Amino acid sequence: MDLDTAGRPQARQGEGEFSRFRVGRSDLSQWSWERGPTPDANRLTDGEILVATDKFAFTANNITYGRLGEPMPFARFFPAGDGWQSIPVWGFATIVASRAAGLGVGQRIYGFLPMASHLQLRPEHLRGTRFVDGVVHRQGLPPTYNEYVLTDRAGPDEADEDLHLVLRPLFSLSFFCAAYLAQEQGFGARRIVISSASSKTALGLALLVNRSMLDACEVVGLTSAGHVGFVRRHGAYDAVLPYAEIATLSAVPTVYVDIAGNAAVRRAVHHHLGPLLRHSARVGFTHWETLDDRTEAEPLPGPPPTLFFTADHIIARRREWGADGLKSKLADAWQVFAGEAAAWLTIDKAAGHAAVERVYRAVLDGRVPPDKAHILSIS
Repeated sequence: MDLDTAGRPQARQGEGEFSRFRVGRSDLSQWSWERGPTPDANRLTDGEILVATDKFAFTANNITYGRLGEPMPFARFFPAGDGWQSIPVWGFATIVASRAAGLGVGQRIYGFLPMASHLQLRPEHLRGTRFVDGVVHRQGLPPTYNEYVLTDRAGPDEADEDLHLVLRPLFSLSFFCAAYLAQEQGFGARRIVISSASSKTALGLALLVNRSMLDACEVVGLTSAGHVGFVRRHGAYDAVLPYAEIATLSAVPTVYVDIAGNAAVRRAVHHHLGPLLRHSARVGFTHWETLDDRTEAEPLPGPPPTLFFTADHIIARRREWGADGLKSKLADAWQVFAGEAAAWLTIDKAAGHAAVERVYRAVLDGRVPPDKAHILSIS
């Protein structure tokens, strides 16, 4: 199916079939399609809606969701059967049937979706432009990921929609990680080292650190040899090193932000800097294929790596700044990052099962250039 100029799927025969992309819980390189008839709108109960997915972004951040599907709750948002998980994505969908007060057919929503053609929701706590999904199996999960926004009332302009779709979830991780480092006054470090420096999350984090109270810290990006040129041209870092040159880092107090999730890189940083490490944060898994569960618990010199879970920090900042304060700070920072990203990021759009499989494999294998991103439609 083609996408129209707004990026929405154009209707064609056969669009009504339900389909969902699933991947292995223990092996992300395995996938399958679950197929069936279109969900029956007549079977909705009071308070439920049925939405049809318009489009969603797929980035390395979603691979992190897949990797964390077991130790963290991501596999529980959209149960997919024994041995499978439905990796959550951030996307737009349209209400195609409703038995929920205040929500009508044709309205669009933005939020956490499965990689599927349709999703049934039970909206609760509808206030203004927001509601949460109250379906039983999502109760007790982090509330941030259960919230949906009505984008026909409040949301990005259509011209900015694709950029928002690709970058906003990644930038949220950057924003809350930067806020955490600022709150801790950089743990007293003089340098912040960020792995997977070409990733969009890392670029956003570097931008925010340089614009914060931590701007006195040197920001160093670690990246693969093939991405050194791009990262240096981007200009977000004070210095850029390939992973092979970690041993050349000077001996100064350092915070390590691990976005790559590469066990070998993490070991190299810890063994080289040892007691000079003030904090080690595990933020992402862009190098998911390098993970070795046998070495995850291996003692390392310096502070033990600490998992950074964004939802916990969203709640903490909301308590500290208030809902309006958080919204304002995040919006201001987003405008700066989005303005810069529009100049260097190319977004490719594709639709259909084959396209989903192709993009998934490319992102999983780390074959997407840092200046590109993908938006997909199932149908």
